[in-house]
Amino acid sequence: MIVAIATGLFFSLRHIVNKYVIENHMSGMAWYYYYTTISVVSFPIISWLIKPIIFPSIQSWFYIISSSTVSFIAVLILIYALTIGDVTTAGPVISSKPIFIVPLSFIFLGEFYGYAIIGWILLIVLGAIMTSWNKEMKLKKVFSNRALGLFFITTILMAMVSIFSKPALQELDNFNYMAWWHIVQAPLLIAFIPLVMNNTEKNNFRKRWRSTFPYAILENVFLYASMITLFFSLKYSVTLTEALVTTQGVFTVIIGYLLSRINPTFLAEKHTKQIYIIRLMGAILILIGVFQILQ
Repeated sequence: MIVAIATGLFFSLRHIVNKYVIENHMSGMAWYYYYTTISVVSFPIISWLIKPIIFPSIQSWFYIISSSTVSFIAVLILIYALTIGDVTTAGPVISSKPIFIVPLSFIFLGEFYGYAIIGWILLIVLGAIMTSWNKEMKLKKVFSNRALGLFFITTILMAMVSIFSKPALQELDNFNYMAWWHIVQAPLLIAFIPLVMNNTEKNNFRKRWRSTFPYAILENVFLYASMITLFFSLKYSVTLTEALVTTQGVFTVIIGYLLSRINPTFLAEKHTKQIYIIRLMGAILILIGVFQILQ
């Protein structure tokens, strides 16, 4: 389960790279298509250089296709929701994913570790919400946000991605699973181009793809590391993996603070001391919950 914490670190690094690029260089949908196209081409090659090819069974193909497709749709919904809703709502809602994971993993996978573990998971979720808090957020505003429903749909779909992954990971190693998972994404990328890549997005991509290429490579390094460690952990436990991955909130707080000290202009976020205290308290709650689970 230590690997799941490493996943949290890599997700945190991805979040920082994505935030920087979208705020300074390229629009969200164009950026998503850019780095995803690179991963679809490169990840199977890299994975099969590390591990020999294993062809999935028909049953595993069902789970690979389901997981990859649901993940692709979830990201598109999330990007759309961020364009019509309050971006400050997304973090806390998505951080609540383990709440959905607990009943879903019990229903579909039979995973149950006792009520004490559920309590520690809820503590981690509370901490994750606190680490994404900012001064614009109020509870009333969060629950009245018009994009809230889309954020919750995205969160449930992301939870289902993990649920679908575990059965196939009992047959395939994490390298082969990720290779086939990304091959499934290729036709999805092509099929959705007319729907999501309008002229504005296409023009933005044409103007910016060269200057953002180093960031796309960096994003894919963190993406590969995050997914290979995630799939390794999901093989053993969906519930505990998703709980421990929320440590990304701790890493984001720490890395974001360090970056703000090194280069204050790197990220647009600037917060009051009260917000940083709330985020630090959230990070402490996450660490307490993680420690108890690991015990």
